[in-house]
Amino acid sequence: MDGLAAVLIDSMHSIAVSLFGSRVVRRFAMTFGSETHKIEASYCLLLVVSFSQSFILIFSTLLMRAGVSSLQQVFFRLAFALPPIFLLARYKARVNWRDLVHFLPSGCVFAAFLMSGLSSISLGTDIAVTVGLIYTQPLFTAVLAAISGREKIGGKHFTVIMIGVIGALLVSGILNGGMSNNRLLGIILALSGGFWYSLYLFLKRGQRTALNPIQGMFGTLLFAAPCSLILGLILRSVTGDSALVGFSSLNLQQLGLLAGLGLVSTALPYGTLNHIKTRLVSPTTEGTILLLDPLFHTVWAMLFFQQFLSYPQFLGFGLIITSAALMMKLGVQRRSTD
Repeated sequence: MDGLAAVLIDSMHSIAVSLFGSRVVRRFAMTFGSETHKIEASYCLLLVVSFSQSFILIFSTLLMRAGVSSLQQVFFRLAFALPPIFLLARYKARVNWRDLVHFLPSGCVFAAFLMSGLSSISLGTDIAVTVGLIYTQPLFTAVLAAISGREKIGGKHFTVIMIGVIGALLVSGILNGGMSNNRLLGIILALSGGFWYSLYLFLKRGQRTALNPIQGMFGTLLFAAPCSLILGLILRSVTGDSALVGFSSLNLQQLGLLAGLGLVSTALPYGTLNHIKTRLVSPTTEGTILLLDPLFHTVWAMLFFQQFLSYPQFLGFGLIITSAALMMKLGVQRRSTD
């Protein structure tokens, strides 16, 4: 058996050398398990998170064109994501079911966040516009922190918020006028997505529980699934638009796309985030790499659906991403001086 293992190891080494070169293999062997290797691994995992999340609205657009409502997208996205998240949570530690009740409010808010973003796509809003408006979240986060008394908005914060507001106005196209009701509603929903996500993060920071992060994520998703159905029933009393609240039988193609949305763009990034060594990656670096998500989204939208931004929209998109990065940097600086 030992001889067979030695042969297998030698074979794997030979294949690695032929593919990557002996210098790369030696460098990997020298740094494997070291602090440098762990830092590089964390960077790679952050890239995986950004890359996998950048397909959320791509899957949603394909599902919208396949006739799947945003309500069904949200529910089945959660349904497909829950089993692997549960397995990861059980792997980390025994799930304390009594503690999960703390995640009821965050689950409801998270369902509203998912519903608003995917509904914006179902109403025909361009992917780059939707993701750009959702990324106004740091601006709402700053406002919520100020209202709750956790943080004061100074001159720098106000300037960054105004940059984001101008970016949102430009990317939405509202300033151009002549906008249909569906397009206006889609923009409002995308913008509300930024608010709902900031409220979710606000509730998450205030939770006191012994559960680890992946178990907390499982608790949030567990309550978000039924909350999405309740939210759908409420919306049905307001609108009968099948693109938003329709619920019909699904074919194999639709189920495959929903599985991709739930597994590739939900379970994979959230599960991956749990394995990143946060002590080895600064918050600024982590946030900057995660900002690749909206950039990837925009690239895929242009490549797959020929959704191109006008020059004012492109400028607005850039202003929103810049304001998000600046707000994140201000937050890091404030924490470092506390």
